[in-house]
Amino acid sequence: MIYFNRPSCSPRPSCFSIISFKFSAQLVMILSKYPYVIQKEILDNMEYTDLFMFSFVSRNMKKLIKSSQLNRFQSISSVQYNCDRTDQPWVYIFPKRIKLMRIVKHEEGGNGYFRLEVCGKIIDFQFRREARNERRHTTYECSHLAATYYPFDKEFTFQSIHNYCLDSFGNSLKFNWEFRHIPRYREIRFYIPFLPQLQNVSFCVDFWLYGDYERTGTMDFTEMRRLEEFFSSSPVLKSIRMFSRSTTELFNPDSKFYQTESIESQQSRIDFPAILSHFQGRQAFINCARCENLDLIEFVNRWKSGEAFQNLEYLQIKLRRVEIPQNQIMDAVGAKHMNASAQPPTHTVPKIYNWRYMNPNTDPIISHAYVVRETDSRVASVQIEDKTLSFGVWDKTEDDFLRMV
Repeated sequence: MIYFNRPSCSPRPSCFSIISFKFSAQLVMILSKYPYVIQKEILDNMEYTDLFMFSFVSRNMKKLIKSSQLNRFQSISSVQYNCDRTDQPWVYIFPKRIKLMRIVKHEEGGNGYFRLEVCGKIIDFQFRREARNERRHTTYECSHLAATYYPFDKEFTFQSIHNYCLDSFGNSLKFNWEFRHIPRYREIRFYIPFLPQLQNVSFCVDFWLYGDYERTGTMDFTEMRRLEEFFSSSPVLKSIRMFSRSTTELFNPDSKFYQTESIESQQSRIDFPAILSHFQGRQAFINCARCENLDLIEFVNRWKSGEAFQNLEYLQIKLRRVEIPQNQIMDAVGAKHMNASAQPPTHTVPKIYNWRYMNPNTDPIISHAYVVRETDSRVASVQIEDKTLSFGVWDKTEDDFLRMV
C-alpha cells in the first residue's frame, strides 16, 4: 500500500520534501494500475497540499484528482494569495487556511530546480525549507513547493499559476490577492504594491501613508501623485486597510480610492482620507482622532437626501479623543424613534473582507433611532455610544422596517 504523509508544517514531514519529483511520477504510474475505487481511497486520504503538488505530475493525474475530489473541493470557500513587499506570495485555500505553495524569485545558482509546463509556460519549481513567521510571532521551519520567476516574466508566471488554480478549483470560487506591509511597525515607508492582471481576482491592499522624514525632512505624506496614479491604473479594489497621519495633499474627490468596496482607516485627520464626504463603496470603518459634529451631521443628511452614499451598507466611526453628543446629533439629522418599549431589530452584515480573521460580521446595531432616505424610503439605523457612531442601511422601506419590530 502507498502512504502519503502530511506537509511538514504539520507534525509529519511531507512526502514531497523527501522524494524526488521523478519518483513521484513513478508513483503515478503505480497508482494508475489500481482500480478507480482504490485510487479514490488513496487520494481521499491525502492532504490538500500533497494533492495540489501531485496534480503537477501529469495531466491524467490532474483529471483524476479533479474528478475524484469534486465533493471535497466544494468545501473550499476561497483561494488567497498573500503577498508582501518581497512580491513572493503564498497561496492558501480557505476556510481552513491551508498553505499550498509559494511563488518566489528565481535564485541564480540555486539547486534542486525541475521544470514543468503550467498552462503553456515552462516554470522552474523547487522544494524549499525556510523559516516562517506567523501572526503570533512564532517561527517554525516549513517545507513547501515553490514556483520561481525571473524579473522579466513575473506577471506571466503569476498568471500561469493562477490559471492553473482556476482550472483546478473552478472559477466559481472567490480568489483574493492580499497585500500587507511586512514586517509591520518596522517598515512603514510608502510602497506601491505590485498587482498582477489576474482573471476573477479581488485585490485587498494595506497602505501606510506616513512621511519619510529622513528623505523629505517632513513627517507629512508627500507621495499623493504616485498613489493616485496607482489607483487610476488599477482595478477598483475590494478592500483597503489604511494607516495615515498628515499629508501635503489630499485625495482628489473623484479618486478611484473612494470607489473601493470596503475601507478600514486609522487616521489622524477626518479629511485624510475624506471618507465621510466622498465614499462610494459599501462598508467603511473609520478610527480617527477627532472630527467635528458638523461632519457627522452632513454625512447623515447627504445620505437622507439621496445625494450621496447610494451603495452604503454600513459605516462606523470611532473617535479617539472626544465623545459624540448623542442628542445633538440625533436632533440635527431629524432621527425618528420607535416606541421605547419596542425591541429594535439588529442590523449586522457580513464583512466584505476580514483583515484580522476575527468576527466575520459588522458590529451589531440595536437602536431605537433611525433615519429615512427621501428618494426611496429606505431606512438606516443610527446608533451613538460614547465615542462611536454606527450607521446601518436596511434593504427595507420604513413601513417594512417597522413591521419587524
